[in-house]
Amino acid sequence: MRRDIRLKDFKSDERVLTVARKHWFVFFIQILGLIILFIIPFFFIPFLTIFIAAGGGPVTIPSGYGIFFASMWALVLWQMLFARWTDYYYDIWIITNWRIIDIEQKGFFKRNVATLLNLDHIEDITTEIGGVFGTFLNYGTLMVQTAAAKTEFFMPNIANPREIDRTIRKAQEARISLTPKE
Repeated sequence: MRRDIRLKDFKSDERVLTVARKHWFVFFIQILGLIILFIIPFFFIPFLTIFIAAGGGPVTIPSGYGIFFASMWALVLWQMLFARWTDYYYDIWIITNWRIIDIEQKGFFKRNVATLLNLDHIEDITTEIGGVFGTFLNYGTLMVQTAAAKTEFFMPNIANPREIDRTIRKAQEARISLTPKE
């Protein structure tokens, strides 16, 4: 995890405690599907020439057409791979000693940035780990609910959700202890 993130709107005493993103296994499953889609046509091309018949005999497809369609197929899958990687890499939570910043990438050219400005406003943190893979690989869903507007920060498939929960709670306790009592 990178802790050397520098944002120009950080406060002078604000420091990054952790940067969290989705678990690598979720990305791997998405990529595995694309790899299978990439390989499937290469199994069918040899059989395609056998089963297509014109006038009763097998017909061969000119190699130029095969190369063209294989290139188009690879180009589309490459774009899908890059879209999945961009979504995985740029969906992050930055937890500082002052706030939580949720950056969610939506496509190539749209990004939502939500900020929980004050850790004092956190009302509830829910960690949910489900399934065999989630339990063994330690990933799950983290929800942070605020008291101010009853809004929720929600991050599915986050790596080490219990550790992120502890980091947020420690930062919140430290923030509350620094807040002057009235």
